[in-house]
Amino acid sequence: MQRFLTILGIPAALVAAMAVIGLASGSTVDQPAPPPARRPDIVLVTIDALRADHLSSYGYEQFTSPAIDSFSRRATRFTTAIAQAPYTKASIASIMTGQYPSAHKTVTASVPFPETMTGHPTTAPILTDVLPASMTTLAEALRAGGYQTLGFTANPFLIEAFGFARGFDRFRFYPGGDFARGDRLVADAVEAARDADRRRPLFTWVHFMEPHSPYTPPPLTAGMFRVGGAPQPIASQVSIPGWLLPGTPRDLRPYVAAYDDDISAVDAAFDTLIRELRTMRGWRDSIVVLTADHGEQFLDHGGWEHGSNLHDELIRVPLIIQAPSSPAGVIDAQVQLIDLFPTLLEMAGAPLPATSGRALEVLWDRRIPSRPAMSEIVGVQSALREESFKLIAFPTGQARLFDLVRDPHERADIAAVNPARVHAMQTTLDRMHADAVDAGRGGHTEMVPIDPDVARRLRALGYIQR
Repeated sequence: MQRFLTILGIPAALVAAMAVIGLASGSTVDQPAPPPARRPDIVLVTIDALRADHLSSYGYEQFTSPAIDSFSRRATRFTTAIAQAPYTKASIASIMTGQYPSAHKTVTASVPFPETMTGHPTTAPILTDVLPASMTTLAEALRAGGYQTLGFTANPFLIEAFGFARGFDRFRFYPGGDFARGDRLVADAVEAARDADRRRPLFTWVHFMEPHSPYTPPPLTAGMFRVGGAPQPIASQVSIPGWLLPGTPRDLRPYVAAYDDDISAVDAAFDTLIRELRTMRGWRDSIVVLTADHGEQFLDHGGWEHGSNLHDELIRVPLIIQAPSSPAGVIDAQVQLIDLFPTLLEMAGAPLPATSGRALEVLWDRRIPSRPAMSEIVGVQSALREESFKLIAFPTGQARLFDLVRDPHERADIAAVNPARVHAMQTTLDRMHADAVDAGRGGHTEMVPIDPDVARRLRALGYIQR
């Protein structure tokens, strides 16, 4: 921790003083202290449903993301960052608490957590779980450490009623029949930053909805990626959600093209956000993180959108970090999104609550090796992803094993011919899962009814089926 603060340019004497009062030694949020000098502003940008392999900087053949590409060349780009869940609510809860879904239990969209575990939902009023008050959020920890905190989101899962506004001095959710466009969130975030105290560090979180379905890009980028090449017919037995594209064409190409159009739209919004914030707040000491909550699937493994499996198109996400004194470059070592929680708090010199994540020291020491990553659909399936293999395990005892080097698209299940590897990885996965359950033990799972307006938005997107 003291090394992180020294790297950020905080004087050694001040670091020593912080250690005495607890800021540099992992104190709890109940022990806030005066913020150190020149602490960095932090901008956390999460982009909904953005799969890594549809960004130009990650090798995509379409030029979808010129601004993100330019940003990544001046930053650290992680090639293998793993989300802890393949859908928004559980994944963002993991980012904001530094805990796995089995620990924070903020995992359901329309029915209580115990019913999700048993698979027997009721017809009672629609309920959902909320972030447990026993877990400190990233915004709470930063505010306790002296930061001003701003949050902006148009996703109906990430709202105050579900606990996601905790710790924010100013938080805005954008209700309505349609998701707010990225330019609206940018304008409000910039205005709020302009009103912030320049003498105090600022944490800004913006959660963009593009390129989440429905794939309806704005006029700026609509039609940018034209449908080309040979038709990719969708088999007649494959169901297509009616909200994805007008007319529900039975050709895969228009869906992918519109999705790419939406990526270009959020790319432009991200560019404006970072340029405006840095113009107002300064360049030298800011930390900027760009990532996604999960990816998106286009029949890769037979499904649409997200939330249904733990294959890489859903859990391997972009992660690009620009931080003071961290050299620009590409890091292939595998990391997890829960690692952002301790990393940002340590770089901010803020109190560090309990976390299952590990600070990303690889930002400064490229020799740090990959670490196993766990992802979950709680009660349905869990995955252990190592550098070369992935195990997907089910409550029935069934497991699937994939060789990520020879089979990066996870087409061939090799579990039957690799029992020893399956056993070893299952043992590791069981240990990580048990640790996550222990981390959440004693936390109270609170259930709240979903507001009818929010329920309508979720139902329109297919999240609520009744």
